[in-house]
Amino acid sequence: MSETPGEGQAEPVMTGTYQKSGTFLHSSAGAHADKLMPVLDKYQVNAAEVEARLPPNRALNPCCFHPETIPTQVAPMNLDDDLADNLARQLRCQAIIQESYAAASIGNYFPLSTMFENCVLFVPSAKRFYDLNQDVVHEHFPEVETTVVNAFVVTANKRSYGTHAASGIALQIPSLVKKQLGFPTEYRSFHTALTPTPLDRQPFVIFEEAEEEAPNLQFVYEKMLEYGLDQEEKAAVDKALYLFLEGELSEIDLPTVRDFLMAKYWSKRYADTPSPGYFADCRVGDALVFDNYRAHGDGTMPSSPKDRLTIDFRCFNKVHYPRGMTTGLDFIVDPDERAYQIKRKRDSLEFLLATIGYESFDEFIRLVFGKNHAEDINPFELMMDLQFGVYNKSKYHLLDQNLDDHYERVENLYERIEKDGEYVLPNRAKEFLDALSD
Repeated sequence: MSETPGEGQAEPVMTGTYQKSGTFLHSSAGAHADKLMPVLDKYQVNAAEVEARLPPNRALNPCCFHPETIPTQVAPMNLDDDLADNLARQLRCQAIIQESYAAASIGNYFPLSTMFENCVLFVPSAKRFYDLNQDVVHEHFPEVETTVVNAFVVTANKRSYGTHAASGIALQIPSLVKKQLGFPTEYRSFHTALTPTPLDRQPFVIFEEAEEEAPNLQFVYEKMLEYGLDQEEKAAVDKALYLFLEGELSEIDLPTVRDFLMAKYWSKRYADTPSPGYFADCRVGDALVFDNYRAHGDGTMPSSPKDRLTIDFRCFNKVHYPRGMTTGLDFIVDPDERAYQIKRKRDSLEFLLATIGYESFDEFIRLVFGKNHAEDINPFELMMDLQFGVYNKSKYHLLDQNLDDHYERVENLYERIEKDGEYVLPNRAKEFLDALSD
């Protein structure tokens, strides 16, 4: 049966105006799993091969990392009215760009998103917010090594992305989890409101009483078998884990399938021991400081006639890797596969930059770093990459560069979007999108 989170413990200790959302982890996660499950329909599998790859015909290798439990806090960030207005305007414009090509996507977190770590390309005021708040980050998280800016937009009359939590490539590998290599052992977010977040504005929900954990997918699969699955559920989780283990998922679909399995796991684990959601009625500039390994996000909250806009820091302590490795990309031992993934990353950035009007990735690199750097820079060094476990910033980390010339181009585009009342995806970007979707 389900384990009891927080058994024998007192109510969670939190600061700020924190209160229950009226939702629960098992039902919110179950709804999210149902929403994500259609991604599996894109893949055909052989039933006999799936059966041969999974228990009882083949043993799995489960593992789970348990970080130190950190209570969520509400903290004021350095954010004046002018900066808040600029951020809000820019977030709405970048959301229009993404909606032009991803309106039918299941979720926002995928390699071609204009949000998350890619937002540094699309939100000119993100760097000012970053520069103004590094002292706040260090106050709440002294061990921080790398900070990246994320942006989130929940558009009016739509629902937010559902329940999820942080993971990474190294967290799938038991030997690395045991040695605490290849992933952040401390992982904080500063989820800062750019619009008020009362209960009727789809506030950000955190499941504060649920256990903080970072399991691999083999762990959650075995647990789900213990909790019990009906025939349809079993077929779906079998297919999802098989596709993951066999490397059959595209880079775009892999995060979605991982989130499906995690959401299904929570829906089973907490069914008998409901874990309530919590939210903060934040003012503009208030940040929820929380551990990203804790389940968060709730797509079951009623939609709102107003946008919910958020600027966020994701912050990591220094990540240590096995000897001879410097990023999670080094876990790819096949040189051809590694070269392919670097090309895919570059192509993804080529597409994103094409949406802004660049003719090439090299044009952007020359603008930011000078004409002699275009061939030297691995695209993974520009920003953190969750999927491939790139956490420690390099000397090319974009938030540490002078991005004024780039941001001037972005602002010119946003002025055109506001003037014309629309955005049309450039033909060059369409060509890249078609190629990346193959």
